[in-house]
Amino acid sequence: MKLIISSVVCLCLCLASVGHAQPASMPAALDAQLLTIVDEMTQIGENAAKVLIHQYEEIVVEPHEQLDQAVEQVESRRVESPDCVAEQDAQINSVLDAAHQELHECGLSAARESAEIVSDVNAATQQLVFGGYSLGRTYNKCQSYKNVVLRQSCMAKFYVQATVYLVSARSSLKTITQSTNERIPAVLTHSNSCTHDASGKAVGALEAVTGDIDVCIAKAGRR
Repeated sequence: MKLIISSVVCLCLCLASVGHAQPASMPAALDAQLLTIVDEMTQIGENAAKVLIHQYEEIVVEPHEQLDQAVEQVESRRVESPDCVAEQDAQINSVLDAAHQELHECGLSAARESAEIVSDVNAATQQLVFGGYSLGRTYNKCQSYKNVVLRQSCMAKFYVQATVYLVSARSSLKTITQSTNERIPAVLTHSNSCTHDASGKAVGALEAVTGDIDVCIAKAGRR
């Protein structure tokens, strides 16, 4: 997930630098469209960061806290009857090992899906950044011509390049927006379900262990 955040943030910074590097005489309409892209990417980056930070606690922290609380409840009985709890140590370890394995697999699945998103976002990022950089270089080259005919011919090519870039930029922006608005939330939802199912199963198993410990303690009290 951190890779997604870093990619989006990097994109925002690169686009901003490209926009600021443009000559002051850049055609106003084109300059406005480039700045619009920068603004949109900045907002996307901020929104994605907020969602990921919020979801991290729900996906990662909560399941582990639930599991830790269940373990603490079992361990609290050890003071009352070390022998009864010791009889369940193997089962407790088995439950925890299975839970940790499932949580690990949840993380791997999320990482694979995130890697695919990052790959698509990076490709779109490169189109936006390098395309914008190339556009700026072409414009500067056109302005360097002293000959009016050469400059006009160059600017004709520039406007064609600019039109193609803006169309491609919108397509790349759509890819990134879809990733942050749809694909990332889908990964988070799947991961959230995966980790909570794993912890919930483990908590249920530990509650059963606690029940066995209670039965053991009750039997010991009747002796």
